[in-house]
Amino acid sequence: MRYVIAVADEGGFQNAARRLNMAQPPLSRQIRDLERQLGVALFERRPTRLTEAGRQFVASARRIVEDADRLVRELGRDDLAEPAGTVRLGYLPAAGFDTVPELTRVLAEEHPGITLEAVKHWAPDRALLDGEADVVLTRCAPAHARLARRTLRREHLVALLPATHPKALSGGVALRDLRGHTFCYFPRRRAPAYHDAVLEALSSTGEDFTVWEHPIPNDPLNFTVIPSSTIPHVPDGLAVVPFTDPLPDFDLELLWNARAAEPVTEAVVAAALRLARREGWIPENPWT
Repeated sequence: MRYVIAVADEGGFQNAARRLNMAQPPLSRQIRDLERQLGVALFERRPTRLTEAGRQFVASARRIVEDADRLVRELGRDDLAEPAGTVRLGYLPAAGFDTVPELTRVLAEEHPGITLEAVKHWAPDRALLDGEADVVLTRCAPAHARLARRTLRREHLVALLPATHPKALSGGVALRDLRGHTFCYFPRRRAPAYHDAVLEALSSTGEDFTVWEHPIPNDPLNFTVIPSSTIPHVPDGLAVVPFTDPLPDFDLELLWNARAAEPVTEAVVAAALRLARREGWIPENPWT
């Protein structure tokens, strides 16, 4: 079951074998043997993706494996070593409102031997590459051969307007409704890729805005955007309004160096992904 879950999570046999610290041929052989025993195909090959039977199997297997792990922890088995140590987590400021506190809580419950050292970074992926973090939460990070990545939260952008704005109490706002407004945002030098991706999304509807490098809209003709996970933490005097434009998602991603990850880091990654599934932050089907 753990082998099938790993292939489903990683989207392929090669990455799954690396995560499991084993060669690919025995992994493929074990799963073929399992498919023969079950009498069904769990994966389509080339490209690798779950079949309908595979999706049902993975959903049940996750619950069984989590229950088994929980039972082992409750019984205090000493023969299965519980990971212990410190993991350095780098995270974007917006992830500190909800995601990081939830992950810290879950780790305290599931892995009391792990200490999470969370540090705010505007460019967490750079901190990971520079050896300043073991795992990071970020958005719009460039692809890098050394780094594994998984979507932790599927997020969309919403508009943040002064409470006095005419659209503050409406059910939605289009970017054309904000024509002539100034877009308030953090300075580009802090996270250039993320900053540019957001501006590109806003301009995708044909609207262009003057940018003021100030994160809080404090004038009726100012606005900004925030990821959906931060909505419950908006301060007084500001209103959240959904966009009616089809803007792209800005997912919060989990990045780590899978080739050199310590067991304690792998435990944090696994706990984060279990949390994401339980909370409905990501779809059950990893290819959607």
